Amino acid sequence: MIDLFTKKIKTSYFIRTLYYGAKRMQDKIKYSRGTTIADRGCSRLFKEFVGRDNRIEIGEGSYLVKPRIRIHGDRNTIRIGNKVSIGKGCSIWVEGNGIEVNIGSCTSFTENVHICAQEDGMRIDIGEDCMLSNNIIIRTSDSHPIYDPDTSRRTNPPAPVTIGNHVWIAPHSTIMKGVAVGDGAIIGSHSLVTKNPPPTVYAQAFRPRS
Repeated sequence: MIDLFTKKIKTSYFIRTLYYGAKRMQDKIKYSRGTTIADRGCSRLFKEFVGRDNRIEIGEGSYLVKPRIRIHGDRNTIRIGNKVSIGKGCSIWVEGNGIEVNIGSCTSFTENVHICAQEDGMRIDIGEDCMLSNNIIIRTSDSHPIYDPDTSRRTNPPAPVTIGNHVWIAPHSTIMKGVAVGDGAIIGSHSLVTKNPPPTVYAQAFRPRS
């Protein structure tokens, strides 16, 4: 009698597992309709898509070591150029509609680089031949709105981020919303960048000798 009861519980658990697994897969397909991945490199991705008509483009010769790609929203685009290298523990989160993330050719992420593009119409542009070290965060939003209690107006709107060509970002740096980093700049270790850096004085360091 006890054996029959135990078998019934196990069978019931197995059926529930199959049911909810199939339901999750159905929901994933339903909410990711129209999402396409054009991969001309050698990439292995952890993907989480909730939305419609999103697109990921990965260029020739690029090598991505299992970055976590999370897209929540519609009509978003992630473009990764040719010969881009993205190391372990990196992630690209897109939350909103009509967002663009562009990573230029020959750019490299060492590891644990987090790109977070949030709120409608935002974009993050990273130029060509950039070097991003480890434990770096780049984001377009504070992830939550703050309102003035007197005027009810939002005081922390999102803003796009632009990083030029040949930029070197050292470990444990954070690039916040609205920042534009010029070509050839060096962002030192443990920097918190909330305003545009001054015109680069280190650009010569990245230019080949004549």
